[in-house]
Amino acid sequence: MQSPIRLGVIGCGMISQAHAVAIRFNEHDGLVRCVAAADPDPTAIDRFVAIAGEVDSRYSDGLDVIADPNVDAVVLITPTRFHRELVLATSDAGKPLFCEKPLAPTFAVVQELCTAVADSGIVAQVGFQSRFHPIIQTLRELIESGELGAPMGYMLRDDQYWPTGAIVPGHSSWRSDISEAGGGTLLEHSIHSCDVLAWLFGPASRVYATKRHVFGYSVEDTAALTIEHGSGVIGNLLSVFNGVRGREERRLEVFFEHGAVELTTDFVVGAPEDSLLIQRPDQPAERIDVDALRKASFARRGCDPERDYYVYQYFAYRAFALALREGTQTTPNFDDALRAHSIVEAGYRSCDSRLPFDLGDL
Repeated sequence: MQSPIRLGVIGCGMISQAHAVAIRFNEHDGLVRCVAAADPDPTAIDRFVAIAGEVDSRYSDGLDVIADPNVDAVVLITPTRFHRELVLATSDAGKPLFCEKPLAPTFAVVQELCTAVADSGIVAQVGFQSRFHPIIQTLRELIESGELGAPMGYMLRDDQYWPTGAIVPGHSSWRSDISEAGGGTLLEHSIHSCDVLAWLFGPASRVYATKRHVFGYSVEDTAALTIEHGSGVIGNLLSVFNGVRGREERRLEVFFEHGAVELTTDFVVGAPEDSLLIQRPDQPAERIDVDALRKASFARRGCDPERDYYVYQYFAYRAFALALREGTQTTPNFDDALRAHSIVEAGYRSCDSRLPFDLGDL
């Protein structure tokens, strides 16, 4: 039996608690073990290990995790502005990497990191856990099967409470500062949706966008994009950070030649928002039992369908660990992240110019 992959985690802020749950479940499955954690705040490490389990080594500097000879793979969950130094150091060390999204505050640095990871040859996964959602995977299967004909267009609304301290007490506030975050709801939140859209419909070719700053921060809280894909599919994305605490929902409608699909998802496994409706010609709309769909999906992957996995990061980490065991490249990887970042960057450039932006000009 293979030994668990020894993970070193850098960054133990609020979002790391969801990662901690995913790591703990994968540890139960014998796939990974967290052996090191780093954060400048010792109490943050305390909160992380209370969920993930005690680690062998604690550090204040993430570079020490990368240098730790007992760490097989690095997990990067820091604020975005710290990614560049740590991704480059991990690439130089030749260690596999699991990196949270977005990759960097600016597109130039995103390109730099993607080049460095590709040149190093390391296995590097990006935290786009939405790909592992059974409802979204069902939509991809419908597209690939051609059962409903070719996809024609879509509308995606992506909204979340603003995860910043002035709106939701207890959150850090770096996401409200463009010098630290690089962007607002489009970059920090809807890059997940940009990844999903590129995964479903292929790379984007042109974007027209506009944005707002309703809350008065230097980053946008509202963005609207019209996206053209190289495949010919066209669609609209509305991205919103708002003050409705506790709300986090993605609503996607896709229109095919011979059908329509409506779905709603959240990041939490078994969320009450989850729904899936499929409309075929001359038939009543079919409302799918999403609980049964989820359990069947888990069972096909060899996972306990009755276990409460909490968030879909569990399956992202599982894919990462299995790729390392099998010696294969993982997905979603840095190439996938570059496609998602390209949509975001094209959106910002279109906002600046007030004109459509061709991604070929990036």
